[in-house]
Amino acid sequence: WASSAMRNLNNAYLLVACFLFLACVSTDGRKLVQPVHRAAHQNLNAPVATASKHSPLDPSNFLVVVIAAFILVYGANRALRPPFVDMDGTSGEASAYEEAAEAGEMQLHTTFMFVIVSSCSLVLIFYFMSAMSILITILFSLISSLSLGALIYPYADRLTDNRYSREVEVPYLGPMPVLTFFLAPVCIGAVIGWLVTKSWILNNILAFSLIIFFLTSVRLSSLKVASSLLVLAFFYDIFWVFISSSIFGKNVMVTVATGLNVPIKILVPLMWSTGDSTQFTLIGLGDIVLPGLLLCFSLRLDDAKGVPARSGYFAATLVGYCLGLTVCEVVVGSLHVAQPAMIYLVPGTLLPFAWVARRRGELEWVWEGLKSHQRLRDEDDPPYP
Repeated sequence: WASSAMRNLNNAYLLVACFLFLACVSTDGRKLVQPVHRAAHQNLNAPVATASKHSPLDPSNFLVVVIAAFILVYGANRALRPPFVDMDGTSGEASAYEEAAEAGEMQLHTTFMFVIVSSCSLVLIFYFMSAMSILITILFSLISSLSLGALIYPYADRLTDNRYSREVEVPYLGPMPVLTFFLAPVCIGAVIGWLVTKSWILNNILAFSLIIFFLTSVRLSSLKVASSLLVLAFFYDIFWVFISSSIFGKNVMVTVATGLNVPIKILVPLMWSTGDSTQFTLIGLGDIVLPGLLLCFSLRLDDAKGVPARSGYFAATLVGYCLGLTVCEVVVGSLHVAQPAMIYLVPGTLLPFAWVARRRGELEWVWEGLKSHQRLRDEDDPPYP
């Protein structure tokens, strides 16, 4: 079932690529969306109600950091070792998973294409908001159904003692486990429920599944590619948040972030909410996914060298991420001004990672990176410094 599930994930790889750019579009949505007090009879597609400009720093701002860290720890570990899959080097399941994961390897040129395609898509949404919002809602409904199914499949398979893991041939999709047909109504029902109610709980479930889907479908294997991706995202954020208004007449990122209402953000209700309606703080999926790719790579490095995650690249990078996001939340929650989170998250993750690599004399090695999960299991590999 594991190899079949991974093949189906890779069949949806183009959809995941679309998710990447949209997650980045929503980067720092919590800073960009103006507060809207939405009554029950109002349009469900109205922007999420956020804190007013005079609100104090809320404890939920720090809860966002905890939630993001939890998601990244789970996502990185799941990307390294899928639930209930034997990842022993001699296992057929391990080989199938590694082969599927390598198909999602991000290359250096892909990082440049990502920024170009994302920017073009952002402009298209800006000029054709009405039509694009419908298309994006349909697209995300499909992706969310797939990602939620991928998230719960291994647990459902274990719960049913693998009784429904037998594969059947499905036209245009290939072999799929029978269990998929039982999970499909649940996943589609969750998406329909979100479309009808715009429930923040369903939004978070779908957003969580999207993050895990992406982190387990696409991966980085070198500091060179990771640096290219994050640095480009850093300048991408700065341009579209601070500079775009001087070229397009309006802030393109603000316009798009406030005009789209899809599950590309994690919503956390404010504890000190004011007014009649529930107000939220939120974090865009791009703020979790893009640094999360580096964290997944960090954990793979630690695992390849047999180093505990709490004392290797992963721990240092995760601490840097949490510190960067905390600073961002404090600035945003206190001053209520637009702050692209990548300004804090890129140096917060890349610098600790590079510092650990330099201290251990591995900077050149991690710059080129891993070729596969098993590559460093050879006996003639050098010991970890």
